[in-house]
Amino acid sequence: MKRRSFRRASGWLAAFLIGVPALGLIAVVVALRGRSAVMFTVPYLVLMVLAYLVGLVLLAVLRFRPDWLRALVAAVAVYVIALFTPLIQVMASYPIHVVRCGGLPIVATGFAAAMSYTVPGSANYSVTPLNSRFFCTEKEAKAADYHRYDF
Repeated sequence: MKRRSFRRASGWLAAFLIGVPALGLIAVVVALRGRSAVMFTVPYLVLMVLAYLVGLVLLAVLRFRPDWLRALVAAVAVYVIALFTPLIQVMASYPIHVVRCGGLPIVATGFAAAMSYTVPGSANYSVTPLNSRFFCTEKEAKAADYHRYDF
């Protein structure tokens, strides 16, 4: 009985941590019209799989019913942990900025003192662990002393 419950809960966890975010990822790729799709999706797919594996550990520790609620608690815990984990927090917070901006945000980096940003639709638009900030408009990015990266 416990094994069946864990299987059901892990299925719910997969839906919460891989299925639902994958739908959002597909929407972003469609919005980008295929540009930068590989650079954008591969890191997120890796992040989703890692989140699922960490979620399985939490799922094994949590002991309550129903299974979907246990999986949801584990998924929320994994997401909160990701928001405070270096190198992952930028990628984990991207969906929050999509909602905040009402669309794809401008992605900026200060890596190696570049202080540059890319806009949605440009050939270099992607989110990586090296990015540091998100802006809703180019005006905001320029006000923060970032310059547009057109390569």
